[in-house]
Parts: sequence; C-alpha cells; structure tokens
Amino acid sequence: MDMDYAPDTVDDTAFCGIALDCLEICRIHNHQLCKCVAFQGTDTGHKLYMCQIQNHVMNCGFNSWLDPEWPETLKNALATLWEKYHRINSLRIDEWIENANLVKKITDEKIKIEKKYSSLVGDVNKFMDDTEIKIQKDNYAKIMGKTEDPKGEVEALKEEVANLKEAQKTQEMVMRNCEDSRESLELEIPS
Repeated sequence: MDMDYAPDTVDDTAFCGIALDCLEICRIHNHQLCKCVAFQGTDTGHKLYMCQIQNHVMNCGFNSWLDPEWPETLKNALATLWEKYHRINSLRIDEWIENANLVKKITDEKIKIEKKYSSLVGDVNKFMDDTEIKIQKDNYAKIMGKTEDPKGEVEALKEEVANLKEAQKTQEMVMRNCEDSRESLELEIPS
C-alpha cells in the first residue's frame, strides 16, 4: 500500500461514485475524489479515493486507502494469483505468435505449390500444343503426298501417343502430389 500512483480499478456497485463524504481533493486537478476498488497486485479489493478524471495521460495518484492493509498470507496469495495470471497471459501471447507464424509458413508453402502447379500445367499445355501442331503438319504433309513411308508414320504416331500418355501420367501425379501436400498442410494447422 506504499504506491504513489492510482492502481487499476474494478467496478463495484456497492462502492462507487463521487466521494461526497471525503473533504480531500485531487492534488493535481483540484477535483473532488471518487470511490474506487483496487484491482492490481496485492492491493486487489482495497477501497480507495482517487481522482475522478478518467483516461488522463498523467497518473495523478490517489489520496487515501480506506481499508487496513491485508494480512501477509492474503498478500502472498494475491501476488501468486497475479503472477500466474501474467505468466498465462504471456504464454497465450506466445502461442498466438507461434500460430501466426505457422499460418504464414503454410500460406507461403501454398503459394509456392500453386506457382509450381501453374508452371507444370503451362508446360504440359505447351507440350500438347506443340504436339498438336506437329501432328497437323505431318497430316498436311501426308495429304499433300510428301510422306512416302507409312510404316515410319505409324511408328512416329505410336511414339507421339506414348509421349502424350506419359505427359498425362505426369500431370496426374503432379496433381495428386499437390492435393496430398495441401491435405497434409491442412492437417498440420492446429484447431
């Protein structure tokens, strides 16, 4: 109870309002004092008179305590409770920061996967377009009679079909891997 500043307070309907029975005034603002109940540290629950100006930048303190000092055992219990409160609050803030970092990491990973997927889809589409153009040129050459080796053409077409099937398998595997990665990232996010 040796503080020179106004402690945090809690609303108490049984003890609130202007302290009409107190003749003292605020030493800085020269206003009449108000009734409050402390809610800070080992003084939690003590009644006091303090300045009625709220949210002022300068803490003008309080004028007097109304209750006698708490017994040492109660002060120790209050100190322990406040210490636990601050420790838990600190752990909760650390957990929020850790979760925010995890969400950022997962979001960055998702963006990388989406870019890689888009790149692969673009590569497959380009390959398909190039293959289609080549087949069209080959067909045009056949129609115009420029190709005289039908066996070679069949082999070339079989090879093209095999390449297209391989490209399709690769694309399906990439899509499965992207889906698996996304699912595993979703499982890592704590609920």
